[in-house]
Amino acid sequence: MNRYLTAVASIVTAAALMVGCTASPDTDTVPTAAPTAPTTQDTSRPVTLPTAGTGSGGDFATLQSQQEASQVAEATMAAFVAHARSYDAWWADLSQFLTPEAAVAWEFTDPRQIIASKITGPASVVEAPSSTFVVVDVPTDAGIWRVEIVLFVEVDAGDGVWKVFTLRPPETNP
Repeated sequence: MNRYLTAVASIVTAAALMVGCTASPDTDTVPTAAPTAPTTQDTSRPVTLPTAGTGSGGDFATLQSQQEASQVAEATMAAFVAHARSYDAWWADLSQFLTPEAAVAWEFTDPRQIIASKITGPASVVEAPSSTFVVVDVPTDAGIWRVEIVLFVEVDAGDGVWKVFTLRPPETNP
C-alpha cells in the first residue's frame, strides 16, 4: 500500500510541477532550470508514470501471495455465510479476517439478514495490481461477492497478514 501511495504522490507532484510550466511559443519543449549538480538521469527518454491501479517498479502480487489472498477471501466468506449461529460466534469468527475499517463497517450487521448461506465454488483472483492489494471473487448461492484484500501491517509487526478491506455484495459488483 505504501508503494501505491508513493506512486500516487509522485503523480500528484509531477502534475503540480507541470501546471506552473508553459511551453515557449516557438518550441515544443518545456523550459527547465539548469541543474545545480551533476545528474545521472537519462532525460532523452520521456518518463512514464504508472496509472492508479497498476503496479510500479515490478510491485506485483506473486502467484503465492495471490493464492494466500484467495484463501483468506474464501475463509472470510465461509465465516460470513455461516450465520445460523449466535451473533457473538458469527462476529468472533468473521472479525479475525477484517481490517479495522472493515470491522467498523460490518460490526453491527445482523447475520440473520445475510441471504448467502454457502460458497458454491472456488475463489478466483480478479485483479492483483500490487504486492499489497488483491481483488477476489467468491461465488455463493446468492451471487458472486467481491472481496478486496490488503496486506495489513501493524507498526513493528513484521511482514503483515492478508486482511479483508471490503466485502461487496453481488448487486454492487461490475
